[in-house]
Amino acid sequence: MFDIDVRKYFTPKAIAETLENLSPLKSPVMDRVYPESVRKQHQFPVLGINEIKKTIKNVPVVRRGTAAVVLDQGQGGITYIEPQPIDVSSFLTAKELNDMKLLSEKGVQDYIAEIIDYQRQVVRKTTEALAAQSLKGEISYPMKTNAGLDTYTVNFGSTLSYTVSTAWNNQNKKLSDILMDLISISELINNKGYSNIAFLAGSSAFSALAGLVLALQGNRINAQVTEKSITVAGFTVELFNGVYTDLTDNSTKYVVDTDKICAVALDAPFRLYYCAIDDIDAGLVAMPFFATPETKKNPSGIEIVGRSKPLPVPVVEAICWADVIS
Repeated sequence: MFDIDVRKYFTPKAIAETLENLSPLKSPVMDRVYPESVRKQHQFPVLGINEIKKTIKNVPVVRRGTAAVVLDQGQGGITYIEPQPIDVSSFLTAKELNDMKLLSEKGVQDYIAEIIDYQRQVVRKTTEALAAQSLKGEISYPMKTNAGLDTYTVNFGSTLSYTVSTAWNNQNKKLSDILMDLISISELINNKGYSNIAFLAGSSAFSALAGLVLALQGNRINAQVTEKSITVAGFTVELFNGVYTDLTDNSTKYVVDTDKICAVALDAPFRLYYCAIDDIDAGLVAMPFFATPETKKNPSGIEIVGRSKPLPVPVVEAICWADVIS
């Protein structure tokens, strides 16, 4: 038996080591659109609008000895977005802490790791929901306040859209028509300067395209259906049926509605920022997740608060939505 000092498991170093030893989390939108390479730690509690709305495009070369090209810094003066945090808590009662004395130090460490793992999974689910909403150009998400629930809104602007001339489930729709739809959507995004396009399809859209391809085996257009993707003349359409919970009515929302496709240019500068956490024990610095213990008197125990402050920032001109099912 040994004295329990849980605080040593909640230093920044200890939290980082615990997270490193946990299994990686899978999140469809974050993995596909906001992968690890575009997740940035931002050491301030706010983000400047001009910082996230910079236009990246080619510029003219400059004759030697003349003034440099002034880069687009976004619109207007200095305006800020204030990302709202994801804060969750778990409670360890004094009884549980007393019972931990019967465990080995490794047992206590594993017990704490389970709490941290549960919290980081909830935080990741919430971040995934924010990332899913961002694909439509706006985050509109429930926000807990002292007075109840409010709405946390961040508007990034309008995405591109495309209207098909004939729905994909129309009996007169040809595979060549769908190919033209994919080409036209690609051109809309190409004209904005991006090219590495992923086509994400809702379940009905994917099923309609798969049915058309399977019914026309041996056609002149090279097309193939696999479990999660369909290739049509070099274009790959992926089944994207991820969901998140709408907390306003506890309904299930599809990231890509069943009757839509969403084209996303993966070479666009999407970013997922982790801003500075409002926690003194964390050093008020940015990190994807941090947890800290706080002693409570009534009831006696320790409240463990997990915190994160993510903001997924889409490039709206690199996203195109289309209704393809009637």
